[in-house]
Amino acid sequence: MMQLMMRSFFSKERPSLWLYLLSIPCVFLLLTFFAVYRNDLRLQSLLSTCDNHVPSFLEPVSVKPDFRVLISVFTTAWTFERRHLLRHVYSKSLWPADNITDYVDLRFVMCNITDEEHVTMVSLEIMVYNDIIVLNCTENVNYGKTYNFFSSLPDIFGHDRLYDYVVKTDDDTYWRLDKLLASLRDKPRNDVYYGLEIPCNGTEFNFWIPTPFMTGLGYVLSWDLAEWIAESEVPVNHTMGPEDMMLGWWLRMGEKGKNRYNNSPVMYDFRGDEQEPNCFRHDLTADTIAVHRLKENSRWATVLKYFNVTDGHIKPFKFDYNP
Repeated sequence: MMQLMMRSFFSKERPSLWLYLLSIPCVFLLLTFFAVYRNDLRLQSLLSTCDNHVPSFLEPVSVKPDFRVLISVFTTAWTFERRHLLRHVYSKSLWPADNITDYVDLRFVMCNITDEEHVTMVSLEIMVYNDIIVLNCTENVNYGKTYNFFSSLPDIFGHDRLYDYVVKTDDDTYWRLDKLLASLRDKPRNDVYYGLEIPCNGTEFNFWIPTPFMTGLGYVLSWDLAEWIAESEVPVNHTMGPEDMMLGWWLRMGEKGKNRYNNSPVMYDFRGDEQEPNCFRHDLTADTIAVHRLKENSRWATVLKYFNVTDGHIKPFKFDYNP
């Protein structure tokens, strides 16, 4: 009897039921795939737009960003707290999954680590975040760290121009990434030198300056200039000295950085209560791109609240259990 039932079930007389049963798990897997990877397949855009274009799912779903930016924060092995703060600060500003126009990578840059405690702590950070670059140099920003960094970039990231721009910045600088990206979007992708130029507005310094330069609070180079630093003989024998000043001198001697952009007054130093404002230091403004001299957490708190990164209110914890 059982054999008769099995033969009847799998017989050619009932192909529709057999195909129907086989299709159930396939349909289930297909729906699950769409639900999990809907952003990759851009289903949201299909459902939310009303144009006549119907993209084919046979076409590649990855879209190359308009431009890619590497944010390289110069830090030291022992400043764990500051790195954690910056990860939190920039977490909402870095490239989201549904944004296909800009791509931003955040990396922390330090020199060789010799203290065993720091080795242990930094290795843990690398295991968790994988966002730290350790260079073969002595930890001092004016003893060749900047040259070490830029000259190493092609070997670290490859020679295929993974990025359009490289931002070198300090860990006491806050960048408003949306403003930075908007400012860079219409700039050339070659021979770009971008930042806050010193001297500004005739400011006099008590030391000799070989050439105007972008201050080390943070400056942007196009990727081709990083490649030039790695290959040129101009900087290799002139690595000691104030790093921002030396980089400006390299570019002048090599006749590079001709697409030069001075972003005063939207890049500046934080003004303390007892400090007079000037061309590179003033109060916070709504059009800010970058603000520097945030050495204390109190200044970070002031800046983050001013720019609505946080409202400064702590919401009470509420346990939400949805079995």
